Amino acid sequence: MKTSVFKKMKRAAAITIAALLCKQVNAFSTTTTTNVNFADWIADAPNEITEWKKCQVEGIIPSYVKGTLIRNGGGIWSGEEESYSHIFDGLAKIHSYRINDQEVEHQARFLQGKWYNEYVKKNKQSLPAGIGTGPVLDANEIPKGGISHTAQVLYDTVVNFDNTPVNIWDFTPHQDTTKKRITAITDAPPRTLIDINTMDTLSSSTMNVFASKSKGYELLITAHPLYSQNKNKDDTSVDSYNVAVELGLNGICVNLVKETSEGKRTVVTSIKSQDGIPYTHSFGLSKNYAMIVLQPLRLTPAPDKQIELGFLRSMDHVDYTRVILIELATGKVVLDKSIDEKVYFYHMISQAEIMEDGDTVVSLRLCAYKTPEQLTGEHQFMRLEKCRKGRHMRNKLHKGGKFCDIICNIKDQSVKVEWNDEINQGFELPVTRYSRTFNGEVPSSNESNVLQAHPRYVYAFGAFALGHLDYDNWGLFKFDLEKNKIDSYYQQDSVYLSEPIFVPDPNGKKEDDGVLLSQAYFGHEQETKLLVLDGTDMTVIAEVPTGNVAPLDFHGTWIADCNP
Repeated sequence: MKTSVFKKMKRAAAITIAALLCKQVNAFSTTTTTNVNFADWIADAPNEITEWKKCQVEGIIPSYVKGTLIRNGGGIWSGEEESYSHIFDGLAKIHSYRINDQEVEHQARFLQGKWYNEYVKKNKQSLPAGIGTGPVLDANEIPKGGISHTAQVLYDTVVNFDNTPVNIWDFTPHQDTTKKRITAITDAPPRTLIDINTMDTLSSSTMNVFASKSKGYELLITAHPLYSQNKNKDDTSVDSYNVAVELGLNGICVNLVKETSEGKRTVVTSIKSQDGIPYTHSFGLSKNYAMIVLQPLRLTPAPDKQIELGFLRSMDHVDYTRVILIELATGKVVLDKSIDEKVYFYHMISQAEIMEDGDTVVSLRLCAYKTPEQLTGEHQFMRLEKCRKGRHMRNKLHKGGKFCDIICNIKDQSVKVEWNDEINQGFELPVTRYSRTFNGEVPSSNESNVLQAHPRYVYAFGAFALGHLDYDNWGLFKFDLEKNKIDSYYQQDSVYLSEPIFVPDPNGKKEDDGVLLSQAYFGHEQETKLLVLDGTDMTVIAEVPTGNVAPLDFHGTWIADCNP
C-alpha cells in the first residue's frame, strides 16, 4: 500500500514542523489534549485467551511476514489488600500473534510459574511479595513492612521467585520452529520455558544453571542477552552472551557469560566490583568486543530499605561511571576505566568497531539520561501509585532518553562520552533492523576502516510526542542518525504504542526495507490492535484488532518460521 506523492509531500512537511516543535518544546501554550483512556493501558488485565483466536486483518501484511510475535509484560498488579507499586513487577503475561499468509491468530496468557500459581492458590485475592522494582503497598498505599513481612519477602525472593515479565529470548534461533521452545526472562536468574506452538508454560526456574567457573550465587543477570555477532562455523549452535552479577567466594563479581544453544554456560571473564552491587539492564556486543557500562548506581545492602522503597529507588549512588571493554576471543579485559561523567540508562542500541590511525575504537550507542530520575527518582518511569492518579501526575515523568555514545580507544585507554543534542524528542525501548540478528548479519559501511558500523535507523516510541506537553501523547519514531533528525513517525490521538519489532524484507536492498510490528492500545475503541507499519515511511499498512485489552508491555521477539 504505497503513499501518493501528495501524501508524501504533506508528511514531509509535517515532519519538518515536528522537528521544529521538538526543538521548541515550550511552543505549546496549552496542555489540553484529546488523548483518552491511558489509565486503561496501565490497569489490571486478568482476562486470558488460552487458545489461538483468529483475528480479522484490515489491510495487507507482506507475504514474507510469517512467524510468531510474542510480547511480554505484566498483567496483574492488584490484590484485595495489597498491590505492586511498579509496572515492572506485575504477574507475567504474554500476548502472542501467529502470522501466516494474511491470517493472524492471537493468544493472551499468564505464565504458569510458582509466583502466579501462588496467586491462584490464594483465590486471586493476595499477591506474592518479593523484593521488587517498587514496594508492595497495603490498601492505604503504604509500603508493607514489619518483621514477619520482611522475613516472608526475603524467603520468597530467594526460594520461590520465578516471575519473568520483561523479555522473550530464543536460545535456538537456527532451529526448526516446530520443535522450538522459547524463554521468558527478567533482570534476575529465573526463566520460564514456553512452547511456541501452544504458548503453554512448560517449566519455570528460580535460578540459572551455574556457569562453569562460577563460584557463587548469581544474583542479577540482564534481561537483554545478545547473539554472537560473528557468522556461525556450523549450523548446530548459536552463542548468546549476557552480563550477570555474582556474589560468592570472590566477593562481588560482574561476569560476562556465554551460553550455547545446548544450554552450556561458561564465564568468559569475571571482573570484581569493589564498591557494591552494580545494576545494569543491558550491555554492548560487537564482533570482537563486549562493553559493560556500570552506571553510578549500586544496590543498597539494607534489605529493609529495599522492601520499603523497591530496589531501584533505594539505590546507593557513586560519583562515576565505570566502563569495561572485553576482548571476546581471549576473555581479556582490554580497558577498565572510571570516568567522572555520569551516564544512566536502561537500553543499549548498537555497538560499532572502527580503526582510527591504527587504533581500535569501540563505540557503544545508548538511550541514556544525564540524571537518574527516570530510574530512581520520585517520579520514576511508571510508578503505578502515582501514574494511575491521573494525567497531571504522568506529566511529571521524564521526557525520555537521548542518544549517547560511549567511545573507547584501546591503545590510549581513553573513554569519551558524546551526547546527541540535535534530536530533542525523548524516546524509550529503541530497536534497529539488527537488534536480534545472528549468524554475522551486522551493519556494514563503505569506509574500509569501519569493521562494524552503527545502524543508520533507530525505531523507538516516545511520550510527549512531537514536543507536546502531555505525557499521554505517544508516537513511534524512526530516527535517521546520519542526518540527525526524525525521518518519519506514526502518531495518532489516543493510541499508545509498544516497542516496535523490525521484520526485514528478504528481498530488500536498503536497511529500512521491512516492516515494524507494534502492539498498540487504541484508547477510543478501548481495544488492543497489532499494527504493521512500513519501515521506510512509518505508514500503517495493516491493523489487526484483537477484541482484547493488553496492558503496557516491555519487550518481546519475532520468531520467523524456520522449517527445514
